[in-house]
Amino acid sequence: MGRDERHGMGLFHHDRNLEQVIAPVTLIRGGSSRGFYFEGRNVPPPGGGLEEFLLAVRGSPDPMGMDGLGGDTILQSKTAIVAPSARPDADVDYTFVQIFPDQPAAVTYKMNCGNISAGVPVFALMKNMIPGLKDGRTTIRAFSTNTQKLMYMTLDVLNGEARVDGDTVIGGVPGSGAEILVDFRDQGGGFTGATFPTGNLVDTVTLSDGSSIAVTVVDMVNICGFFRAADFGLGCTGLELPAPDGSIVEPPGMLPRLTELRLRIAELIGWDQYTIDTIGKATLPFAVSVAPPADYADLDGEQVRASEVDLVARFYLESIMHSAAPGSGSTCLAAAAAVPGTVPHDVMRDGDLKNGKGGDLVLGHPSGTFSLHVEPDLSAGATKVAFTALSFPRTARIICDGSVYIKNARPPEHSAWVEADDLTAASFFLFEDRMTVQK
Repeated sequence: MGRDERHGMGLFHHDRNLEQVIAPVTLIRGGSSRGFYFEGRNVPPPGGGLEEFLLAVRGSPDPMGMDGLGGDTILQSKTAIVAPSARPDADVDYTFVQIFPDQPAAVTYKMNCGNISAGVPVFALMKNMIPGLKDGRTTIRAFSTNTQKLMYMTLDVLNGEARVDGDTVIGGVPGSGAEILVDFRDQGGGFTGATFPTGNLVDTVTLSDGSSIAVTVVDMVNICGFFRAADFGLGCTGLELPAPDGSIVEPPGMLPRLTELRLRIAELIGWDQYTIDTIGKATLPFAVSVAPPADYADLDGEQVRASEVDLVARFYLESIMHSAAPGSGSTCLAAAAAVPGTVPHDVMRDGDLKNGKGGDLVLGHPSGTFSLHVEPDLSAGATKVAFTALSFPRTARIICDGSVYIKNARPPEHSAWVEADDLTAASFFLFEDRMTVQK
């Protein structure tokens, strides 16, 4: 992993009675998550003992993690492995591992985490992986081994360490902190190999009742099919709100029509594994309604003003409407909105972003608003768009740096691990994104 492939665990040692292994660990809050951070040279490799080690650190299989560092939610059961990178275009390599506390020993490498990513530069600077950085605003490049894509984290540095104090506020995190911009500009095509997997800015799908709906399908961090709420039928306005459990309550008939639309979007990109009965249990692709700016009351009864947003969006996945704006889906929406000719671009208010110049996108969602910054490069053509910026703000802070004690005499069943199935892994997106809302 990176320059140091030894995985020698040279800093591991035993207690005086040889009953416990003592290993270095750092706890960092990244965004609204908390993770265990390790240097790549000090842990076993994936598939070579890393998973068993991480389960022991957390305290699995106990759902509470009571005999480890614990955390009874997936927001507190995350791991980052960071090492200096041998790649000329990256400063560090970063592997994200999600542990599922409600599963006996399930982990997954199938996704990245924007929250934990925000802690990567903080950890790398603390461990002197990037020497010689000058004070001030700087961008650290991290190669995600999960997605095989580069990420860019921009933050303020002082005396070789990440600044802590600042006025950036993150939903689910008390107080404020120094801004860390998490930039997914290079994440296009992660699922299909192309940002516009159909090769078109707009496709038309025909439903079983003979009606047609224009959709823009984009693969950027997540896969979304965007459609105009006004074109959907049934009286859909794009200002609908979900029930507290995410149930789609209006207009009548919305759920079966959405389910069929999601199936048709999947078929457009060649995903033929779904049927009308199974697509409702799949997280991807999202179906996302978009509408021009409008006034409405959010789930808390607070007013979202048309003057505050560039467009309004509602994210539909599985059989629910997302109660907020998922970070992954919002990034995908920002990418689509920045490209002239797409459905989101057409409904967006006039401004620099509408004119292809790039800028901030503020979208209205059921729980408030979410802001992202996007800078498109359209020189190769709209469907070949690249991005020089596609970011949203997070904060991060080191909580603890020290040692974790792991018992030698762990029962064999406590060390067994399995790769989480797709539905379990998909649950990560649902819970994670609910906790990263900008109000």
